[in-house]
Amino acid sequence: MIYLDNNATTQPSPRVVEAMLPYLNDCYFNPSSSTTAFTGADKPRLAAASAMKTLLNAEEPECFSFTSGATESNNWVFSSISKLHNVGTVLISTIEHASISEPAAELSRLGFRVIEIPVDHQGLLQLDALDDALNDHTVLVSIMAANNETGVLQPLHEIGSIIRKKNPAALFHTDATQAVGKMSVDLQRDWQDVDLASFSAHKFHGPKGIGGLYIRPGLEIPPFLLGGGQEEGRRSGTSNTPGLAGLSVAASECNPGSDSIAKIRDYFEIELKNRFPEAVIHSAGALRLPNTSCFSMPDSTGEEIAATLATQDIIVGTGSACSSGAIHPPKTLLAMGIDYGIARAALRVSLNAFSTIEQITRFVSHLEAAVSNSLRT
Repeated sequence: MIYLDNNATTQPSPRVVEAMLPYLNDCYFNPSSSTTAFTGADKPRLAAASAMKTLLNAEEPECFSFTSGATESNNWVFSSISKLHNVGTVLISTIEHASISEPAAELSRLGFRVIEIPVDHQGLLQLDALDDALNDHTVLVSIMAANNETGVLQPLHEIGSIIRKKNPAALFHTDATQAVGKMSVDLQRDWQDVDLASFSAHKFHGPKGIGGLYIRPGLEIPPFLLGGGQEEGRRSGTSNTPGLAGLSVAASECNPGSDSIAKIRDYFEIELKNRFPEAVIHSAGALRLPNTSCFSMPDSTGEEIAATLATQDIIVGTGSACSSGAIHPPKTLLAMGIDYGIARAALRVSLNAFSTIEQITRFVSHLEAAVSNSLRT
């Protein structure tokens, strides 16, 4: 199989699986029990926090609270706002993941004012609109670091500067799910104004069901889950020890400064335009994740081509959503002002650390046949 949908999930690396096995088979003990000092069941959490500190250049390992993943972390951030404030304004972008937009909608139902900041035709946040929307009533700004559909990187440094100038007290959160492990992140430099950042291990060759929330030192937010006092009282529940062991290794294996994946992505886009001059590569003029290419084949349907490729053991993403039997184009492309028909034809290739030029060459050949078949029908 040629798997090119890594923004959805990645395969755990062999070392990740190996690291998890002892905590499934032998050291299966509860890491919160009084015998932890004798069993060593607490070691994976300590290792995971240390690995994340290094990967993101955080201030200290204690900055990280571990959850089931970014969706839980995102919900935690938004639920905390209703506990910290009775009223206020929350700013998000028009292209946020549902784990941001739906909790924001819940805050709106509770009486908070939620403003969606638009993006431009490349998918970049309109900073002037952000500046205009910020005021003394703003309690939270949540802007994704990297888009899951197009790979576009938001200018978090500039966004943070605007927030601190207009309302230093507002919390600045980023859903960093697609960014962590794929690009260099420095929480003490370019991301120095970020207060909270969510992540999931399965996006960078770690296991599913484990992720976390970075919380800047000195910031206190209400706990999301009560009942056991784990994670320094911030998130109760028995720790996912095997998952933490896998996350630790996955974080330590990341090499976000390498340009090898970007070279494969660029090779693909050159081949794509050579074979299909009419193909539209979305957000090509913006800084993007090195592994992501979102493109449309005019006069075709992304879902149909993806289904044809899947029968040939080639998996790509579409970004489309299915509701009541109807297929809807990727939300991000529509927010960028892309024509409905072009957006509906979108496909997404997202690479991983194991992707090769040979896989891309085979994929492009199969894509050519799938598009020809789609046009005939």
